[in-house]
Amino acid sequence: MVKAVIVDDERHARDSLAQMLNVYCPAVAVTGSADGIQSAYQLIISTKPDLVFLDMQLVDGHGFDLLKKFDRIPFKVIIISAYQEYAVKAFKFSAVDYLLKPIDPDDLAKAVDIALLQDLNDKQQERLNALIENTSNVSKKKKLLALRNSEGTFIVNTLEIVRCESNNNTTTFVLVDGNKIRVNRTLREFDEMLNECGFLRCHQSHLVNQMHIEKISRFPSSVITMDNGDVVPVSFRKRKSL
Repeated sequence: MVKAVIVDDERHARDSLAQMLNVYCPAVAVTGSADGIQSAYQLIISTKPDLVFLDMQLVDGHGFDLLKKFDRIPFKVIIISAYQEYAVKAFKFSAVDYLLKPIDPDDLAKAVDIALLQDLNDKQQERLNALIENTSNVSKKKKLLALRNSEGTFIVNTLEIVRCESNNNTTTFVLVDGNKIRVNRTLREFDEMLNECGFLRCHQSHLVNQMHIEKISRFPSSVITMDNGDVVPVSFRKRKSL
């Protein structure tokens, strides 16, 4: 049986989630709930849960303030938020499991299954640290992007990404140090995420970081030369915007 704690400032939300877990996630046993940072911290210390459902807004602060009280987070975390547009982008950047209110039963069951399959290791700590960093730098072009593949999770500063290239349903990230990270996600997903960080979709298969553009050539064909020497094509319909 998996021990879980629910941390949410609204009592009806805590009760509702506990009932949903009882029905849709029978392997999860709720051992307690709290509405604030201090009460949640004491509850976690005393009950030692395997999983914590953490709302971002608490009676005495922010959900991140609770996480910061632990030098190393000894439990798995599923974030809960009512703020859709802002939250989704931050969570996707950081590859942190999340649920949006009102919670859908299918989404809940899926999030719990994913959490239980993942090992409790330093990568979760890194992803949560990335989420905290990203949410404190909302308006800045520098963000930390969590990239997951079969080798693990890589936390990458967006400033260190030179370009991204797609191949079918995978995307390869080329970094300033020459390393390449390939993930099983489409370029379209990253285009939407990285647009605000100064990235430009210059071709169906290419996304470039404008900070690393060295030269734009129009003849004999339209191409972009990056500061690492890579040459990237520009599609006909992207020439004008470029």
